[in-house]
Amino acid sequence: MAEVSVIVPTYNRRALLAESLASLGAEEGVDYEIVVVDDGSTDGTAAWLATLGDPRIRVLSGAHAGIAAARNRGLAAARGAIVAFHDSDDLALPGRLARPLAYLRAHPDVDLVVQNGVIETDGQREPWVRPAVAQVLGRGPLGVAEIFRWNLGQLQGVCVRRRALEAVGGFDPAFDVLEDLDLVLRLAVRFRAVFLDAPAFVYRRHAASASADRTRLREAAIRLGEKLVAAHPEVLPLLGARAFRRRQARRWARLARGCAEAGDVAGARAALARACALRPGSIRYRLEALLLALRGG
Repeated sequence: MAEVSVIVPTYNRRALLAESLASLGAEEGVDYEIVVVDDGSTDGTAAWLATLGDPRIRVLSGAHAGIAAARNRGLAAARGAIVAFHDSDDLALPGRLARPLAYLRAHPDVDLVVQNGVIETDGQREPWVRPAVAQVLGRGPLGVAEIFRWNLGQLQGVCVRRRALEAVGGFDPAFDVLEDLDLVLRLAVRFRAVFLDAPAFVYRRHAASASADRTRLREAAIRLGEKLVAAHPEVLPLLGARAFRRRQARRWARLARGCAEAGDVAGARAALARACALRPGSIRYRLEALLLALRGG
């Protein structure tokens, strides 16, 4: 039985999937399986997966249900005591599994390892977590406050004990984006986590990336913050109540600007009202609200 299960959800990524799986298959020194969850692809993905002869790869197919549901299907089928995740449009770098596995073996009190990665945009690469921040994160335990502040939800660098995933209930299907950050935050509330400053993945930005829709991303980020403090009010002092309100207000304001640019004046007014409620002393938000009130539509 494999020690590590790598869950790879995919939906209409046939053009990128071969290279992505090949990068995972190049990992050495680890007993692992790859669980590919085809979430109802219509681009020939299923037919191509059927041609693979790699005994490490298992394929689950089903109707399209979204990223959270696909990952939960993979988790339910995983056989390994350690679980890793990979996105079908990204690349795994050497050591992506071996490094965190060695750490978890040596530290039985730790359940979650988050590694650094590389962001690729138009062929240009830069660290996911910049060096100065990564150095600080790597000095001690990784807590909810650090994960929330720096948005450490890229699952391509994560390895976690399956028992911890099962304890927190897996992925929340209410999120179709940022479901990864939501999970990592819930894990960090209950289990010990560490950050390893070593590149484990290449996140390839492109037009079809989940992060490309900024409005959807901002809405999810607001809901995620509200969910976190509602479910775990004990983390608010760790986040800093004032800092949390400021951050949420900033997200509402950014959402308002996006709505205004798209011509949704009513949506912009509603979002900016939320920003003003969180930071009633903000002159900028009040001025923006006034300008929207004077705008027709």
